[in-house]
Amino acid sequence: MAMNPKLKKAAKWIGYPFFFLFCFLLFAYWTFPYERVRDYLVQRVETRDTPAGPQPTGWQLEIGGLEPSWVTGVELTGVRLIKLPEEADQRATDVAIPTATARVGLLALLGGEVTVDFDADVAGGHVTGTYSESESELHVDANIENLRLRRVSILRSFFSLPIKGQLDGEIDLTIAQEAANTNGELDLRLTNASVGDGQAKLKFGELREGVTVEEIAVGTLAIAGQVSEGVLEFSRLQGRGDDLELDAAGSVRLNRRLLNSRLDVLVRLAFADEYKDRNARTGAMFGLLDLDPRLRAAKTSDGAIQLRVTGAGPGINARAAGREPNPRTE
Repeated sequence: MAMNPKLKKAAKWIGYPFFFLFCFLLFAYWTFPYERVRDYLVQRVETRDTPAGPQPTGWQLEIGGLEPSWVTGVELTGVRLIKLPEEADQRATDVAIPTATARVGLLALLGGEVTVDFDADVAGGHVTGTYSESESELHVDANIENLRLRRVSILRSFFSLPIKGQLDGEIDLTIAQEAANTNGELDLRLTNASVGDGQAKLKFGELREGVTVEEIAVGTLAIAGQVSEGVLEFSRLQGRGDDLELDAAGSVRLNRRLLNSRLDVLVRLAFADEYKDRNARTGAMFGLLDLDPRLRAAKTSDGAIQLRVTGAGPGINARAAGREPNPRTE
């Protein structure tokens, strides 16, 4: 059956633009400068713009391979994010991302906003979500599944003791230049959690050399909170394990550079008698609380330990807070 002449003419005029668009996308797919994309990502991570010019961030990014994924996406392999040591006696820490895909929102890009849908294998787990950034705000919406913290050595840059456990949960956070527009929520669960390994030392108060901490079974740690006008208020920060009951309450004043966010959290640690008497090392550790009056100020009337954790970035510190109200919410 012959095609209607009018339909044939319309199909010709419609077909030419689509053919041109197909050829354009195919050509762009083959010739896109992916090496420049990799260099750009590395530069964004390793340097930041300041009034005095580009300055190093203290981070290093390695990308083993970067290839196209469909039309607007890229696939990255062999990614390694490294926190460089700040002192000569420290060592670099990192987190490895074997594979990741990212897809850029072209329409948002035309409007001056970067929007990326991502999907990555990280530390034995999986992270998916969306990241967007404009001049006025950045937004992260992420789902985390089965992330093994023991494979994230980069945490040692922020915590003196090793942390283990499997992390799951969701984060939906918008950080704006104006605190009034910073909002969101988080709901995270760390299962089979533990702190310490019998080798790393915890520095506290006047104990500049630190005290070795035997592994502490924290059990399941629940972290939940809401963000309003730039402040994250914890609705739940609690752990229940064989060695420890942990309760905490407080807030975090968020900064667009998240590592500069300011904490103010009261933490209560109630250790099981079995842990206190596990060996000579644990016995000596708790004995210090009774011998040093500055450390003794962290003990509560029922024998728990309370600390007020405050500060931002490397300036975070803990002070004795045994006389403050119990933060337990149950």
